[in-house]
Amino acid sequence: MIESFKVAAVSTNTNSFGLYGHIFIARSGKAFEAAANHINRKNKGEVVRLDADNPNFAELGFEIPRELPTAPEEVVNEVWA
Repeated sequence: MIESFKVAAVSTNTNSFGLYGHIFIARSGKAFEAAANHINRKNKGEVVRLDADNPNFAELGFEIPRELPTAPEEVVNEVWA
């Protein structure tokens, strides 16, 4: 199922590989963390569309994705307000 995910947060510093951490949250509360270099870095508030069950972050230039616990309703409301 394809869902829209909004970039809820982007790290201001990089990890040891020069990647910026990103948090993506869908309206359903589904959440992921993934990292990208400065070329593929997204801005907070940008929306990307991904398969919620099997997201292909690599096609967006992201690495090391991991699923996070479902975001609480108040967090979803704040991100998508």
